[in-house]
Amino acid sequence: MRTRRYVFLQFPFIARAMAPLAPVAYLYNSVPFLPFILFIGVYSFIVNNQSMGRFIRYNAMQAVLLDILLIIPSVLMSSVLRPPEGGVALQLYEQGLNTIFLFVAVSVAYGMGSCAVGQTPRLPLVADAASKQLGGDGPSGL
Repeated sequence: MRTRRYVFLQFPFIARAMAPLAPVAYLYNSVPFLPFILFIGVYSFIVNNQSMGRFIRYNAMQAVLLDILLIIPSVLMSSVLRPPEGGVALQLYEQGLNTIFLFVAVSVAYGMGSCAVGQTPRLPLVADAASKQLGGDGPSGL
């Protein structure tokens, strides 16, 4: 995720805390089409697998939808928005990337924490869409 660059520069302790994940991130980003293959795999083999529990399918669907949401800033960053050279434009660019990174980091932490204590996470922007995709009002009947 390219949005981590400025957060790691401004807060080195976050970079150190996430350092154990660096090999996985490197592998994920270095193998061609691996993100797409994993995306299709999660959707096909987890979300659409009716034999898996609704709780697992609901959380997988939230992850898929969060990934889809991240496509929008990625496309904008790679084709439309180039990093500004300096000034206020650079500060706004950094703040935008930091906001995206923190939104994803907080969503992942909240989702993992909720699952760890046996509660259903309802991530902002994606929970309702995940419920509708699975055909219900949420992961009821757990």
